[in-house]
Amino acid sequence: MATVSPVIDRTIAKIPRVIWEACATNSEAINALPISEQWGLAASVQASGTFGGATVVMQHSNDGTNWFTAKDLQGNDISLTADGIAEFSLSSAYIRPSLSGGSGDDVDVIVVFRGLY
Repeated sequence: MATVSPVIDRTIAKIPRVIWEACATNSEAINALPISEQWGLAASVQASGTFGGATVVMQHSNDGTNWFTAKDLQGNDISLTADGIAEFSLSSAYIRPSLSGGSGDDVDVIVVFRGLY
């Protein structure tokens, strides 16, 4: 088991991309990203890789302890069971992916933020 920490990458036109690489249901922990300034103004999340029956849910929190499922722009839970992408907007203090229900899974989760940074 490994701990997965978010990595901020700005190599594409200085757009902040946050990458959680090799997430799995047996990860020891998937660390949250504190959202600074207005990063959450507009964003998209992409999950791709080997799902092995896993579900990827995007979660957000204002205290880093109590977590809630993020919603897409239509008000649906962001919950992916295969390669996919969803757009969202939020103003919470933290964001993280959470995986459940799989085995042999290895999923990369990438969030792209727009807004002031």
